[in-house]
Amino acid sequence: MIRIVGGGLAGSEAAWQAASRGVPVTLHEMRPVRPTAVHKTDRLAELVCSNSFRGDKLDNAVGLLKEEMRRLGSLVMRAAEASRVPAGAALAVDRDLFAETITGALASHPLVTIVREEILAIPDSTERDPVIIATGPLTSDALAADGFSAEVIDAMSLKPFDTATLVTSAAKTGAVVSCEEHSVIGGLGSAVAVALAENVPCPLELVGVKDVFGTSGEPEPLMVHFSLTADDIAAAARRAIARAS
Repeated sequence: MIRIVGGGLAGSEAAWQAASRGVPVTLHEMRPVRPTAVHKTDRLAELVCSNSFRGDKLDNAVGLLKEEMRRLGSLVMRAAEASRVPAGAALAVDRDLFAETITGALASHPLVTIVREEILAIPDSTERDPVIIATGPLTSDALAADGFSAEVIDAMSLKPFDTATLVTSAAKTGAVVSCEEHSVIGGLGSAVAVALAENVPCPLELVGVKDVFGTSGEPEPLMVHFSLTADDIAAAARRAIARAS
């Protein structure tokens, strides 16, 4: 079984995709037990900022992403098409109909259980019973206090290395974790260490293959062997935060 915390766009889509593949899902949504400052209803995937999903043409990245989602059986895209309103080349929807469509689809799915309660702490996640946190920027104060927020930078290349983005983020967060399926020596970790040392010294934790000989094998056991799992990344983040405080 998969537990999903948060019934917004991401949580609803994750629940649908898992259930569609035969995996039981428990979806936790705190509304209406605990309302937010911006939501008006208790429906899942309620849009609060805009009714626009931006461009829908295949000549741009956001349009291509939507088409990929359609081909993967996306509930969000199915609901968007069902509630679409005229908006030129953009994909805009009737907010009420959109949320009603998604709520109805998940509520009627035999493998989805919707629980209306506030989750106060991040649940334990295991390989057999994973947990997905999909609460986004409207995470309740109690749940937010149990974990930490992070900025994620996708380092597309080491040469050239995007020092400016890293420095800006480090100055704001005060701690950095580099993650790579590679040796940290001569890899991303080294590049991040140099950039921080020269511009904004702060606590840095390196997640990657340390100064050891490589080992062959299946991907998942190797990730555990070299401490590259999600739990290892979270532990590194906590160490970096503790050093920064």
